[in-house]
Amino acid sequence: MNRPRSRRALLASFATSIAAVTGGFQRASSDGNALPLKSGLVPDDSYQCGEVMRPTPVVPLATDGLELRPYPDPPSDLLSGEEGGRPRRSSATLRPGRPGRSSATLRDGAVAYATEFERSYRQNAFLARYGSVTRVFELRRSTWQASRIDSSTGESAVLVSIIYNLTTRTRHSSPNDEWGTRVTYYFDDRIALRARYDGIADQPTFSPDPRQEGDLVECFN
Repeated sequence: MNRPRSRRALLASFATSIAAVTGGFQRASSDGNALPLKSGLVPDDSYQCGEVMRPTPVVPLATDGLELRPYPDPPSDLLSGEEGGRPRRSSATLRPGRPGRSSATLRDGAVAYATEFERSYRQNAFLARYGSVTRVFELRRSTWQASRIDSSTGESAVLVSIIYNLTTRTRHSSPNDEWGTRVTYYFDDRIALRARYDGIADQPTFSPDPRQEGDLVECFN
């Protein structure tokens, strides 16, 4: 794995920032047409739940290898807003008469969920490839970044970027270390999208943007 050129990484980060400011995100739909993401949120009809793509290996009951790791349940803050439905735009203040959801609460829940989801995703991919000879899997998150997206309609979503190191080992191999892996996630109350940076990362930017280059890995409703 080659270390990415710093200029390339800087330009990718700059392009993502400009798109966020101008509302210029687009994603190709299944029929080849561009999907406008002017609000920053992925349109409701962009995905079908039958399109979920994630490792789900079939593990024999009697095996010396690692166990299948279930995918985590999303935090409730991602699934419901103050008035039901999609998460609603709010500030860090409290809703009168009851505790409100601050941006920090939503952010922290999304980061924890992304980390556990990635741990399940990678361990299950490891199992799918090596099966009963898997012995060691250890994912260690090193840094992260999260950003809340609020649309003019009051709907919200969260972008998460995490960087982690990974150690794996099979029965027939010595430990294998993977350093500086960056994945990005997009969460709203309907779906989770995942994208992975092809290189060694040192900054938790939102490149690749999962709204543009991500796979559907979870449907919540």
